[in-house]
Amino acid sequence: MFDTNCMTAQRPKLFGQEMLENPYPVYSELRINSPVYWDRNLEAWVVTGHGDVTRILKDDRFSSNRVDRARGRFADPQLKPLFDTLSQLMLQRDDPDHARLRKLVNHAFQRTAIESYAPHIEALVDRLLDEAEARGSFDFVWDFAVPLPILVISEIVGIAEKDRERVKAWCDDFSYVALNFYANIGEEHLQRGLESVEAFKDYLGARIDALRERPEDCLLGHLVQVEEEGDRLNLDELLANVLLLLNAGNETTTGLLANGLLALVNNPDQLALLRDDPSLVSSAVEEFLRYDPSVQFLGRVAKEAATLHGQTIAPGDLVFLVLAAANRDPVVFTQPARLDITRAHNRHLGFGNGRHLCVGLQLAKLEGKIAFTRVLERFPNLTLEADSLRHRENFNMRCPRHLPIRMAA
Repeated sequence: MFDTNCMTAQRPKLFGQEMLENPYPVYSELRINSPVYWDRNLEAWVVTGHGDVTRILKDDRFSSNRVDRARGRFADPQLKPLFDTLSQLMLQRDDPDHARLRKLVNHAFQRTAIESYAPHIEALVDRLLDEAEARGSFDFVWDFAVPLPILVISEIVGIAEKDRERVKAWCDDFSYVALNFYANIGEEHLQRGLESVEAFKDYLGARIDALRERPEDCLLGHLVQVEEEGDRLNLDELLANVLLLLNAGNETTTGLLANGLLALVNNPDQLALLRDDPSLVSSAVEEFLRYDPSVQFLGRVAKEAATLHGQTIAPGDLVFLVLAAANRDPVVFTQPARLDITRAHNRHLGFGNGRHLCVGLQLAKLEGKIAFTRVLERFPNLTLEADSLRHRENFNMRCPRHLPIRMAA
């Protein structure tokens, strides 16, 4: 086993509070000196190079099922329903189960379906910007980046407007657990996740009954009614994967919007470039996903022995694939620490790769393109009011807590 005592003594605890504001120097040091190493705190291998991360994401020798391995760390039997729900997520399943679940929800996220949502997204963006302008103040995170994605994905899934605030709270609690249960997580977050899963299950059961009596044209209504080769989701699968879709179209897009705007404000030349040439918005969104992604890492479990950079990964070992580190690999990206919204052939891993490539990536990109276009049209001279910013404590859902914006028209 690799001896972590020979690692740099000054390195902070990986994915801990010391890395919260700027994890990228640590990622760079790891990628150069220890591209594959065993971390004693995480009890896992950590992989940081773009080529290595991409290969493992596509390698069937590495399983997406992290739940069974993690259950033993938490002795409280009351947490069983939470881990049972986690185990039903399509992102925790391997084929053929993963393929079956993905097929049942994939139709709603095809490019042609997503493009039909554009007018609705544009109207929501304008409404939020109108409200901010009327108030005379604009916290980009809480006044825009948080409400926009949950409004969009709730409409697609079929969550009534009156229910969206509490559904978002349940989703946020579950998201923290889903992204961190195999890394650094405490009992408090697990308990909150459990309570939110149970509350959402009660809500969803009532909603399903209503949809069976009176079908609606929404994703949830489709999942209740659809038959795919004689198959349909059971209640536990439906619960888990509706939670997943709400989260995938919610907090990750909030991070894309907030991290992207922060990157622009911190790079005035790129802000001016995008403001003066809105046709660059598509490549700008791709660059935001590379430069500072919401999801910093993914986990996999080795199903059989594998050797990487001279290190032997044993069956059952947990492997952390650090997407954010891979996204700044100089082997793949020229000047990787520089924000460049004109970057061509951007092979970022902001949505993962392989079979588990994010099902909602087209929706997130569309929201990003519309949002940044309209914000810079309305407020071309925006500036950041805060001198010092802090990021949320959820390390694996990277997003600043606040972005107070001065809205010069």
